[in-house]
Amino acid sequence: MDRPISNRLRITFLIHSIISVILGAAMWLIPGRSLALMGWVDEFVRLPGSELDIPGQTFVDPLISRLLGSALLALAFSSYLGWRAKRWEQVDLLVQQETVFCVLGVVAFFYVLARSVRPMPPIGWVVMILLAAFAIAWGAAWWSEGRAAGK
Repeated sequence: MDRPISNRLRITFLIHSIISVILGAAMWLIPGRSLALMGWVDEFVRLPGSELDIPGQTFVDPLISRLLGSALLALAFSSYLGWRAKRWEQVDLLVQQETVFCVLGVVAFFYVLARSVRPMPPIGWVVMILLAAFAIAWGAAWWSEGRAAGK
C-alpha cells in the first residue's frame, strides 16, 4: 500500500530533528560546558579528601557525553529523512524506534528520580517532558498511521 504520512507526523519529525541537532551538537562539541550550562553538573569541583574547590572545572566523562551527542545527531538525521519522506512505508521502522527510545528514556528518568539523592536540575525536567511528549507523538503515529496502513 502506498499510504502518505500525515502533516502532523511530518511536523513531529521536523521539531524532533531541530531539538536533537541543538542538544546533540552541544553534547558532541562541548560536553562539559554544555552540561554545566544546563545545570547538570556542578560549576565547581571539590577535590576528593580536601576542602579545596576548583572553580569552572567539571569532571565529565567526555566519551559517554559525546556518544550521547552522536546518538542525538543520528536521531536528528533520521528525523530529517523522515520529514522528507512521503510514504508511511519509508518511516514505519523509524517511528517504532523513536517510540521505544523515548519511552525507555522516560523510564530511565523515573528510575533515577526514585533512586537519586540529588535533585533533578531544571533541564532534566525539560528533557523528561520533551521525551514524554515525543513518546506520545511517536506512539500515536505508530498506532494511528500504522494501523491505517494495515500493520
